[in-house]
Amino acid sequence: MIINVDRDPILSLYYLGGVVLDILNNSEGETIDRLFEELKANIDRRIHIDFFYYTLDWLFLLSLITFKNGVISKC
Repeated sequence: MIINVDRDPILSLYYLGGVVLDILNNSEGETIDRLFEELKANIDRRIHIDFFYYTLDWLFLLSLITFKNGVISKC
């Protein structure tokens, strides 16, 4: 899932994680719904919500994002 040669590279956790972090760099924090919409707009394609959740899990495990009071923000 992190890197999969059979799948489009845009759907890798590395790429999606970088886009999410870039979005969070330009804001104080985002709600999950808003962050998902911005992610889809930035990569200019529809993605399944599971890829988004895997990306958030991966970034949280790396201690790069936090989730408090319904807002996701960069650490």
